[in-house]
Amino acid sequence: MRNDSQPHEPPVSTVTTEAPPPSPPSKLSEYVRSLGPGIVVVVSWLGTGDFISASVSGSNFGYALIWTLLIAILSRYFIVSTMSRYQLCNSVGDETILDGYGRVWRGFPMYIGATTCVLGFIYVSFLLIAAGTALDHLFDGVVDLGGWGTFLWAVPTMGAALWLASRRSGHYRALEIVAQITMGVLVISFLVALMGTGVDFGKLFGGLLFELPAGEAGYITAASTAVGLIGAVGGSAANLLYPYLMHEKGWRGSGYRKLQRLDLRFGTLVMFGLVLAVWIVAAETLHGTGQGVSSADGLALMMEKAIGPAGPSIMWCAVFFTVFNNIVTQPRVFVRMFTESLHKSRPARAESIRAANPNAELNQKELFLHDRVFWVIFTVIMTVPILFSLPVMPGMVVLTLMGNSVNVLTVPAVIIGLIVMTTRRDLMPRSHANKWWQTTILVLIGAVGLWATYELVLSIVNLGG
Repeated sequence: MRNDSQPHEPPVSTVTTEAPPPSPPSKLSEYVRSLGPGIVVVVSWLGTGDFISASVSGSNFGYALIWTLLIAILSRYFIVSTMSRYQLCNSVGDETILDGYGRVWRGFPMYIGATTCVLGFIYVSFLLIAAGTALDHLFDGVVDLGGWGTFLWAVPTMGAALWLASRRSGHYRALEIVAQITMGVLVISFLVALMGTGVDFGKLFGGLLFELPAGEAGYITAASTAVGLIGAVGGSAANLLYPYLMHEKGWRGSGYRKLQRLDLRFGTLVMFGLVLAVWIVAAETLHGTGQGVSSADGLALMMEKAIGPAGPSIMWCAVFFTVFNNIVTQPRVFVRMFTESLHKSRPARAESIRAANPNAELNQKELFLHDRVFWVIFTVIMTVPILFSLPVMPGMVVLTLMGNSVNVLTVPAVIIGLIVMTTRRDLMPRSHANKWWQTTILVLIGAVGLWATYELVLSIVNLGG
């Protein structure tokens, strides 16, 4: 039962009666058919930055330190699984993870919603540049657009993404289709690359067993690499995507917990395999050569070394599908979070939307689709960033600084709020509340994330100085 007498509880508007969600699957075949959010979110987590980071590590350290990648991905799995546990198993009727953050502090939903909207704008700016660059390289021999190529290819990408992401019905199914296509392209691309380079399984096994780089600085290098990887994923706002995609899929209640864990484990395993493939290709082609990767162009050259002239085209195709999937997925969820936080802080607004749609049986989590604020902010985030694709704009350096600055504001709220809400016994049933070891792991991951945030602050201050 919801305890409305507690002072910390955010205001909740009246919820209309809803049809019960579909029953959880009971057979193996039903489980397999039900998988989906894990693939969608994993493709959304991936980006050119992940591929570049893996290739840099592979070129610098070879197979050593692969265990840091494994720890980072397991850390993300633990964080997201904990978020999902709260959303499915809390004892106070909260439907989304943002509801839980509101119980930790009334201002958390609006704070997280606002900062993630800003991050969404920055992400789309990045992604449109990456998509335009990928298409410009793919069609370079067919259409020569000169210095305007990135912008002119980014425009149709933006239009297609806006159309898909703004669908009122069938949106989640469209996401699944795009994610499945993207996953297929990535798997084929990196399998071809691995066939070209081969895999040294002896070194791979050693890389998974806490092998350190040669030299006296090996421990320091390992520690800094692990902190960087774990810090990047521990408090990432992108971790909030999975619980919301889970909600869109229709998974409500503790009965879906088993399916959710299976789905997230499968997606996490696929993510590890894809990033590991890039790491191995870099180790086989670049380690010991003095060459490295610092951009998407470097990834394309790495693929050329791996499989020949077709390598760059395969890499650019993989980059395009990856970033296109991100554009379709991330902004809508981020703006939805902000709109829902607005409804929590101003219940009268939610009631006025219900009154304006008397013939629609709207549940609490569908109101955002009928709020003009959602569509205005969403349209701005999906369209205005195209300006950063123009040749005269400052480009990636400024966007990187902006993204890092906003992450500094988001990470502490995400980490601290999650630890508090999943530990409190008044919010979680005893069987699902954190055990001491779960809280310990969350605190350790959170500490690494906060330390990485501190390092980020220093780098921003130093850059400004």
